[in-house]
Amino acid sequence: MGTGKSNSNELHYYSDRLKRKLEQIHLVPVTIVEAPSGYGKTTAIRDFLQNSLSQGTPIYWFTAMDEKPSAAFRRLCREIEKIDRYAGERLVKIGLPNAGTIGEASEALRLVQCKHETYLVIDNFHFLQDALPPAFFLALLEHGGQGLHVIIVTQMLKRDTLSIVAGHGLLHITVSDMRLNTRDICRYYALANVKITLEDAQEVERYTEGWIIAVYLQLSTFLETGTFSDTPGILALMEHLVWDKLTEEQQNFLLYLSPFEMVSVQQSCSLIGCDTLPEYALEAFASPFIHYDPTERQYEVHSILTELFIQKRGERGPAFERQCLLQAGDFCRDEGQTARALGFYMQIRDYERMLSLDLSEMNLEIINAVPFTELALDIAQNCPAEIKKKYILNMLRIAWILFMAGMNEQFEILMDELHTMPELLDNSDLLREWLLLSSYRNFPNLAEMTVIVRQAAPLFKSQYSQVILPTTLWCFGNYSPLTEFYTKPGEADRQADVLEEYITIYSRLTNGHGSGADALFRAELAYQRGNLNDAEILAYKAAFLAESKQQSVVLLGAAILLAHVALHKADTVGWERAIASMEHAASFDRQDTFVIRSVIDIIRGVLLNEFQNHMSIADWLQNADFEDRRLSPAVINIALFVHLVFLLHQGEFARVIGTAQAVRPAEGLLSPYGDIFACFLMATSHMALGNRVQAAAFVEDAARKALPDGLVSPFASYSQLLGDLVDEVIARDYPALLEKFKTVRKRFSQGWFTLREALFSGELPPDLTEREYEVAKLAATGLRNSEIAEKLVITESTVRSHMRTIFQKLQIDRRTRLAEKLK
Repeated sequence: MGTGKSNSNELHYYSDRLKRKLEQIHLVPVTIVEAPSGYGKTTAIRDFLQNSLSQGTPIYWFTAMDEKPSAAFRRLCREIEKIDRYAGERLVKIGLPNAGTIGEASEALRLVQCKHETYLVIDNFHFLQDALPPAFFLALLEHGGQGLHVIIVTQMLKRDTLSIVAGHGLLHITVSDMRLNTRDICRYYALANVKITLEDAQEVERYTEGWIIAVYLQLSTFLETGTFSDTPGILALMEHLVWDKLTEEQQNFLLYLSPFEMVSVQQSCSLIGCDTLPEYALEAFASPFIHYDPTERQYEVHSILTELFIQKRGERGPAFERQCLLQAGDFCRDEGQTARALGFYMQIRDYERMLSLDLSEMNLEIINAVPFTELALDIAQNCPAEIKKKYILNMLRIAWILFMAGMNEQFEILMDELHTMPELLDNSDLLREWLLLSSYRNFPNLAEMTVIVRQAAPLFKSQYSQVILPTTLWCFGNYSPLTEFYTKPGEADRQADVLEEYITIYSRLTNGHGSGADALFRAELAYQRGNLNDAEILAYKAAFLAESKQQSVVLLGAAILLAHVALHKADTVGWERAIASMEHAASFDRQDTFVIRSVIDIIRGVLLNEFQNHMSIADWLQNADFEDRRLSPAVINIALFVHLVFLLHQGEFARVIGTAQAVRPAEGLLSPYGDIFACFLMATSHMALGNRVQAAAFVEDAARKALPDGLVSPFASYSQLLGDLVDEVIARDYPALLEKFKTVRKRFSQGWFTLREALFSGELPPDLTEREYEVAKLAATGLRNSEIAEKLVITESTVRSHMRTIFQKLQIDRRTRLAEKLK
């Protein structure tokens, strides 16, 4: 490769050890270049490609930034689209991969077509590392492009990603390859006509640890002063050799740009208030630590120089730093980048500017690496009252976000504060929003909530709420309204009536939020009473109403209920249809996809536990890894239930009891319906440990909470784990329900064995329809989608749809695993 010079005339030296590694890039499909900032990773790859490839060889360079993961992924897909249009468009359509789409996304990468020598560089991959599932990274390493060379340039990889690299024997260029030793330093300096002794080179290596940027700065110091710096701090060297050489105008110019990792010429002009960049600014950009990307038409500042700029910005004092961040925020605001603008305003606590933005869709955003909920709490607690009064609509949105995040006390405080403001009381548009939101102060007491929405309704006339939007997850992700609103045993029917009245008014005011929840409540009630026909009809009604307003949570609740109905009817087709509908529920726009995917994992966990296929449950549920899942307390309770049933099937009965005791209050959970499942878990575990008396007590407790309303189905499904204990309690305390219970139990048992045989023990793998099995078998032989479509006389898009479902059902992420699953 040799030594090259950039437009700044700085020397690029590469050790023989690194050159040998770089020369292998031509020979391998994937190269990983992994080292901390300042080791010259990007420069080495750029020089290598520039100096060693034939003219005209396609090179596609993608640089990840600290941006929204979905935006970064879309940009990456556009680069892949230049290589294989079909694969790129398919990935764009899939979007940022999640648990449900990772199989299809991985397949798209593994089927990339590229016959001619082509290079795809993914720079700054560490920005994508948290957003992309490990399976996607693995598929990237196993891409199908015959002539495609993928080069991943990254700072340090995480352990799970690193283990994938190690297990694939890839070309892996690391710190040890890029570090300069004593002899390298001597040779490097000799290229600059600087002769140093071996002892001096050893001293430089000791100071710099062979870090190329530090070695370069030491060389610059020597060229300037004739001696080496004895300051080991790289920022101090950078300050002396770069910062101190700039004029004050140039320093100010770069500091105004410092909040951004990359800036365009237009952006630079905007930030300093000019039409064209002055000469001094262009000279400042000529630094060897600032790279111009002609593809993106942006300047990229080296991360270490950015660190120095941030330090210098702080040294100018709070007023100057505030001005820099203010201008950065204003630029993003004017460009429509609300989340980024918020991030800058947040740093300087400019509450007025924060509240001047449209915060209606911010609840899902991550701002400066923290959820927006944390920023909302800061605004609620610390924003001056006079600013809150100017932006009451946004303050109501802040209150709603606090409630959704489970910060009930802060929600109450803010609601009380807002209600004292004449600006709210004298404005009917704001007062109606406050009234609607205040109905949640009584959640889940439906009667009191309904009284308040009745008061709010006339004020809305024909308008919709600007605070509670239909894209917000109904009941914060809890797909079981029976769990939320069945609060008093013996009054289920009355509560169903009240919920219907509430939803009729509330859904109209919020443009459909919660549509179908009342029908779903009645459907659940009918199912738990063993009335299958009513349950099925009402579940379809709920699904239709939810579909019309894109209420994914309600649709998921209808899906799991229809799956349970199918179980009782031994209806394999109905089961498959219910499972397939879950994917549709996750496809609605502007929903919190991450939470929805978690809820789908939970629902699958419930069903897999039911069929004792517990090892297929999502890892995070098996391990109770609920942190950072952004789930409401009610949904965490259901997730914990899935986890405890998983432990139960592992025979960890004492652990189940201990964990349940730790989270369940002595008087039981607030939701009677939710608590009966905790009772059954405790009863089953005690029974397994030989504690029949304790087991009976928990069954009796469950009976007191559910049987006054005739909810016999849970007792039927758990009776096989509890022997004759359930029969005894029902016969003694609720004899009128005994025959119904026995009928439901028999039907459940027959349906369970029939479906388990068909879905988990028969010829077909779990959940696969006959058509899906046909497609899977052909794919396992190596046929492409187009060939499968031709063979089965169906469209290629139908094949893709089947493959997506197959990957999800079999829980695989590549075609090569199909043969193993279809044995």
